[in-house]
Amino acid sequence: MQEYDVITITISDGSEKEFAIMDTFTVDDQKYIAVSLVVGDEIQEGVYLYRCQETEEGEVIADQIVDMEEYDKVSTFYVNMEE
Repeated sequence: MQEYDVITITISDGSEKEFAIMDTFTVDDQKYIAVSLVVGDEIQEGVYLYRCQETEEGEVIADQIVDMEEYDKVSTFYVNMEE
């Protein structure tokens, strides 16, 4: 089984969930991550896209993409990248 880095992301309801980083990519000089929810020791189906940045300590910080135009562009890029 492939191992993934796991990060904690605060989701829209304010709770924190663990996500496996499935992929990282760049669109228009902005870094993004594709993550999947981790429940117990299992990675769930489905991928969520977040804008991301890395701290000087190497910690990945995920930011929700709120602009629908940006989300559409990023999701289209990601789908095409996976084909």
